[in-house]
Amino acid sequence: ASKLIEKGYKVAICEQMTDPKESKGLVEREVIRVMTPGTVIEESMLSERKNNYIVSVFLRDSDLGLAYCDVSTGAFYVYEYSGEKYTAELMDELCRIQPTEIVANDAIFLNELLTRKLQSEYYTQCYGNWAYEYTGAKQRLLNHFGVSTLSGFGCDDMPCAISAAGALIAYLEDTQKNSLCHIKRIRVMQRTKYMHIDANSRRNLELTQPLRADGSKKNTLLYLLDKTGTAMGGRLLRTWIDQPLQDPGDIDARLNAVDELLSKPIQRQELMTALDAIYDIERLCSRIAYSTVHARDCDCLRHSLEKLPGVITTLQGLKANEFQRIHGALDPMDDICALLTSAIIDNPPLSVKDGGIIRDGYNEELDKYRDAAKNGKTWLARMEAEEREKTGIKNLRISYNKVFGYYIEVSNSFKEQVPETYIRKQTLVNGERYITEELKNLEQEILTAGDRDKALEFEIFTALRESVTAESVRIQRAAGLIAELDTLCSLASVAVNNNYCRPSVDDSGVIEIHDGRHPVVERMLKDALFVPNDTYMGEREDRAAIITGPNMAGKSTYMRQVALITLMAQIGS
Repeated sequence: ASKLIEKGYKVAICEQMTDPKESKGLVEREVIRVMTPGTVIEESMLSERKNNYIVSVFLRDSDLGLAYCDVSTGAFYVYEYSGEKYTAELMDELCRIQPTEIVANDAIFLNELLTRKLQSEYYTQCYGNWAYEYTGAKQRLLNHFGVSTLSGFGCDDMPCAISAAGALIAYLEDTQKNSLCHIKRIRVMQRTKYMHIDANSRRNLELTQPLRADGSKKNTLLYLLDKTGTAMGGRLLRTWIDQPLQDPGDIDARLNAVDELLSKPIQRQELMTALDAIYDIERLCSRIAYSTVHARDCDCLRHSLEKLPGVITTLQGLKANEFQRIHGALDPMDDICALLTSAIIDNPPLSVKDGGIIRDGYNEELDKYRDAAKNGKTWLARMEAEEREKTGIKNLRISYNKVFGYYIEVSNSFKEQVPETYIRKQTLVNGERYITEELKNLEQEILTAGDRDKALEFEIFTALRESVTAESVRIQRAAGLIAELDTLCSLASVAVNNNYCRPSVDDSGVIEIHDGRHPVVERMLKDALFVPNDTYMGEREDRAAIITGPNMAGKSTYMRQVALITLMAQIGS
């Protein structure tokens, strides 16, 4: 499937819907899911530190609506733009989002230039106009999120975005064929909140991707700044780099947090050690929703939750507002952790249908089946000894064959001592074979214990999975907070290692840098030292600078350096 998906194909997954043993004739089958490039949730087919977005685009005249979702995490965003430059706006946003799949209404495909651009860079297809019809799209969103109005999400007055979002939900329902219960809310992308970076600037600054296709990822700003311990933190750091903040207050809140971690290395190391052991619980929520989570996932979730109390304790010693906010909102989820600890064994097998995943003592009936499967021979030996003593038949023995099952065999010399409760089953040359009601009951218990054990284990695990599904909102919320904490620790760690200083950020419009260094180039120099330099660009005077010099003098390095330092300051680095 992964090879087909990589080549842009869709893969329909079919399953038997009836038990072949009970079915007469053909076994009923159904398509239970359609895998597409933008809807995969399988770990082996995803980059753990990059979101896998599917985008829905709606165009009406010069009004553009955009909705995009990462099915593997449940993140769902909308954006709306109005203006003649919608083509450039769309391509800039797509360059930021980097979707693996795009669905759009047919108006997009009437613009030949735009269509060529989209199809040359992205897996793009036309989706039915019925899905983008405003009334139906809005109702679809209301039904999915279980609300009576979209005003709580802040998008009630965004008709084009609603059309795009409603169509995206329709497409996901059509292909995924489940409730998509892990997609809990809509986030509105507010352009004024983030620095707008056009597609050319993103590419030339090598923020998250190298400029050349064969270039090393070490050339990117993301590679330099990413010291995160979790996949969730890695994805969030990428988002922060893609969306630098505009408000000085928001920037200072991050800088305060990074600054405190710099000054408290013990707490920083405690947090990084704990975070390094936390599993990608954000993506786990999607597999819970799809009912594809296995026992090993539950074991990873348990180990992750066990780290939260320690994280919360460490946060108590940090004063920055960001840490206080995270501390107040981070749920230790002791109840979920206790449930998983009591139910799932350590290091469980991958399969959930072959048994051996539920801990002894968790379920009385299951323990009984296991005891029967494990101690069946002991029970039979005990019964054989009791029957010998009761009847006085010294050579009485209990045996087994596939035709009769378990039976009691008595030689002819002791035939007269056989009790009336014995039921004759077979006559032999040298003796007789019997069964008793007690033996048949014991046989039933022993022979079916293994199958009943596995069936009951699967039932217990399914119920356990449903219990965890019911708490998916709490897990998602904790995942988001852990990602924030991890990203702040990463920025602090990089600052310590590379001798960075805290910038002073305001809205004056002046850029003033002393002893600036290109953050990526300086790390690539092995023996040579990067020569620091200054920059001053005023609000009115000195607003522009002309840079001259021969080829290879470092003109472009200097320009990129100023851009990267400014961008780093605005993400909180």
